[in-house]
Amino acid sequence: MKSKMATLRNDSITTRAHLELVKTVALAQGLRVQGDTLAGLGGSETLTVHEYPTTGGITLVLEQGVLINAPFDEPYCADSPLELFGSREGFALRIADVTVPVLDILPLPGYLSAVDHEGRAVADVAMSHSDRVRLSPIEGCVFNCSFCDMGGRYLPRSPEQIVAALETALSDEALPARHILISGGSPGWALAEQNYFEEVCIAVIGHARSLSALRDSSLSVDIMMSARKDGPEFVDRMVEEGVQGFSFNLEVFSDEAAVTHLGRKHRSARPLLAAMIERAVKTLGWGSGRVRSLIIPGLETPEQTLEGVEWLASMGCDPVLSPFRPARGTALAAASPLEPEVLDYVLRRSRAIVREHGVGVGPRCVPCQHNTLSFPWDVA
Repeated sequence: MKSKMATLRNDSITTRAHLELVKTVALAQGLRVQGDTLAGLGGSETLTVHEYPTTGGITLVLEQGVLINAPFDEPYCADSPLELFGSREGFALRIADVTVPVLDILPLPGYLSAVDHEGRAVADVAMSHSDRVRLSPIEGCVFNCSFCDMGGRYLPRSPEQIVAALETALSDEALPARHILISGGSPGWALAEQNYFEEVCIAVIGHARSLSALRDSSLSVDIMMSARKDGPEFVDRMVEEGVQGFSFNLEVFSDEAAVTHLGRKHRSARPLLAAMIERAVKTLGWGSGRVRSLIIPGLETPEQTLEGVEWLASMGCDPVLSPFRPARGTALAAASPLEPEVLDYVLRRSRAIVREHGVGVGPRCVPCQHNTLSFPWDVA
């Protein structure tokens, strides 16, 4: 959906400060969309799928390569100072006296109603965001974190089902994919469940390698996962198979926040996290951007979040700031959103911290920055 912004632009130049302002507000408080503008976009059902708290928004492309996945239909969005307005002739974001053009509004995947050969919904397994396909090997999660809507159910999917969903997603013309992220819920701690997850990863990496040869272009695979008992050895095996990168998510740094929001995940996986990060950094390179960890501003004090940023950066790992969103279906659905000033402070301090350690504010993939507090100019 390409926009023609000439009719909405004035003579001012969109600066990085303007772009940081609108993205920070959008990630903290969402945005408002008036009824006529929403109707012009085809209604909310054409703009978002609430399949995960951090991606349940409208994805906007702004100048200088900035992408924003912004909530717009959550209750707190009604009070946001940021508004999306316009028509098919062009859209823009407005806050106070700042107006920023919207160059594009990314569509939803074209396979949302598709099923595989056994009648299973493809979108239950694969979901495209920007240029990335996320694969969820497990329906649900073994953990039950307060900010996430995946807990409470647990059903592993077969490697065959996952590869079939990947094939459908990769043929999508609405959101052509450049890379793959194996993510979703965490497997259980039993050996069979850990082996299952590894089997899925190997199957996906191998399939991607075969498709890369056919496409004459690289189709990389990253793994986002919780820590596991054989973490360093697992890292070695996946690197040998050809994985491009890892995201081992810290989420919160302070013990008190971890006990409150992570529960069993804090007790079981957290003590194993540093060893996996250190092995991955040793193998894939300090500050390479190939080893990342999400941390969630808004679930603890800003200073505690920054301590987590320091801890990650000191190991050569890129911290990824993934702002808290009070999302439907979670224990924190009724919580208050963040103040944009808090996110601005955390970002500025994080930039200083990562410079000291020779890493970056992740992710380095610019299209994947759509739901994180990062910008193209943060990429080293």
